[in-house]
Order: sequence, then structure tokens, then C-alpha cells
Amino acid sequence: MRRWMAAPIVFAMSAAFALLGDPPPVRAQQIPPVEETFTTADGVRLKGLFHKSQKPGQGDPVVILLYPPGGGNTMLKPGDWEGLTRELNDKGFHVFRFDWRGHGKSTDITDTDKFWDNPVTGVWNKKYIKGANKKPVKSDLFVKTDIADAYFPVYLTDLAAARVHIDQKNDQGDLNSSSIYLIGAGSTATLGMAWISSEWFRPAIHPLLGLGQTYKLVPTQGIVVDPEAGRDIAGAIWLSATRPQWVRQQTVQDWGRTAKLRENNPMLFLYGENDPLAKDSKWFYNEVLVGKGNKQYSTKELEQTFLTVIPKSKLSGVALLGNNADLKTEDNIMKYLAARQKDRVTLVRKTRSFPGPYYIDLAAFRLYP
Repeated sequence: MRRWMAAPIVFAMSAAFALLGDPPPVRAQQIPPVEETFTTADGVRLKGLFHKSQKPGQGDPVVILLYPPGGGNTMLKPGDWEGLTRELNDKGFHVFRFDWRGHGKSTDITDTDKFWDNPVTGVWNKKYIKGANKKPVKSDLFVKTDIADAYFPVYLTDLAAARVHIDQKNDQGDLNSSSIYLIGAGSTATLGMAWISSEWFRPAIHPLLGLGQTYKLVPTQGIVVDPEAGRDIAGAIWLSATRPQWVRQQTVQDWGRTAKLRENNPMLFLYGENDPLAKDSKWFYNEVLVGKGNKQYSTKELEQTFLTVIPKSKLSGVALLGNNADLKTEDNIMKYLAARQKDRVTLVRKTRSFPGPYYIDLAAFRLYP
């Protein structure tokens, strides 16, 4: 080939590659999610999806995704939970998400006697669920038509059941429940705070009980809580954290100021700068966790808990997902998780041996019907 012909060809090829830009990053092949079923202590069948990472990170961590309970909400919508799940899987995190009772596919009451008459949630079920005295006995549950807003604290029972389900997957070798992360939106910050607080009163490994008894209630008097299940909560991320009016401010503050939770369960609060609900995220950080510390009470500033603003955005909750190019929400999430998991890669998988779900004594955590 003559030199005068080679130059234009090389130039044309260079221009073509410039137009094409860098090749897109290659994603790890996604493993199809597995639909899984588990049951709450009061007899509600819940449905969830387990997304196993193709290349799990060191420590085999798992993230539980939490959407705010309410009419029209499910684990699939609204919000780009699917995109977040892919990002998490790509970064080596297994993902578990589920529908709260009365939402999505979680509408069946499998044990009506236990549901309506148990001593823990039974009074809540009878008071706040429409059709409690219906004949024949009501055996299904739908948030739009059946559940009053004040029923909110009972969703803790679902989160407790999800934890046991995760522990059972741990025992099967599917993940390591020594590193559990929560990512939630809106009111799930309140549920998450209550549940993490309760986990410090529950043993991480099923205790040895006589006569074939199983662990049923948090807290249980006379049970040695060592190691505490709260140590397995590696971190939590809240998108536009909110507190529903059904839960008192002082109650949430009491949960958050539990010394072990505050010091051992780091959190990231993300919120839009112009979001009308931004004050709630600030309240959680400043008043619930006292993130900056308080010299008067010898409370130290938290080193791994952060309040992060998304500039110029008025979006809230799940709306903060799905536009990473502008909002950087997913970037903030991944950066935070990577930093937290770096300190937990050496944690070994422990056999948990919980055969079934447990109740949370809501009254013990100042929640009353």
C-alpha cells in the first residue's frame, strides 16, 4: 500500500474509535433471582426474592432492601430497586428483598388461630385490621383495604422473620449472615432502627434450651445474649429517612441512643437538598444518633455514620434511585458499602441453628396498640 493511501485510512479508523468512545464495562452475568417463601411468628406467609451475586465479595455479605409499607408499594415498585440490585450484585453483595404482610404476594395468613390470638401481635391484628371478627375467619390480608396506618409497628415481625430466613440461608452456605446490610427508604428507617435495637437483645446463635424448646421472643428473660445478633448488622443506608406519626419521637431516640447500636451499627443518611422531608434525615442523624457527639454527656462523634446531601434535588425516598449520572445516589451507596465491608472480610460464617421465626415484644420497645 502506498504511504499517501495509508494515512487517510489510519485517520478514519481513529475517528471511528473516537466516536464510539471507550467500550462499555462488562457486567458479571446476572443469576436469575429465586422466589422464596418464609413465615412470620404470627403465621403470615411472606414472599421474597434472593439475588445471588455471581462473584460474591470477601465475607459473602448480604443486603436486605426495604421499601416503605403502604398502598401500591411492593418490592418491585415504585423505584429502581432492580437497578440497585444489579449494582450490588456486581460489587459482590447478595441481595434479599421481600414484600411486607399485606403487600405484593405476601397476603396469606397460614395459621389464623396464631395470627388472631397470639399474645404479642394478636391485639394489634384485632384492633387495626378490618375484618378481624369476620366469619368465616379472615385468612388474607391486603394493605389497601384491610390495614390501618397505626398498624405500622407490627411490620417489625416481618423483618424479624426475614432475619431468620437469612440465617437459615447462612447455615446452608448461601451467604454469610455475619455481615448484613440494610438499604431502605422513608419510614423503613424507623422500622430499621427499632429492629436493630431489638437485635442487641437477641442471641446470634440459637441458645440451648431444655425439653426441645425453641427461641420465640425478644427479649426473653434468663437467656444469655452472647454474642448479640446486633453485631451482625454491618451497616444501614436510609434514603430520605422519615418517622411516621404513629411512633413517638422519644421512642425512636431511645432506640438510637442505645450505646451498642450507636457505636456498632454505622449508618448513612442520604437526602435531597430541597426535599421538604430533609429535616427528618437531619433529625435522625443529629437527635437520634447524636452523630456529632455531645461533650456535655461525653458522647463521642461517630466516625462511620454520615449525613450526606444530594445537591439541588427535591426528590425523596425511592425517587433518588435510577439517575446516578445526576444524583450519584448509587455511587454514594457503593462507596459506603465498600468502606464498611473492608473491615468485615475476615468474619467467618457461624452456624445459627434457628429453626423458625421469633416475635419481638413490641411493648418492651415502647410500642403500644
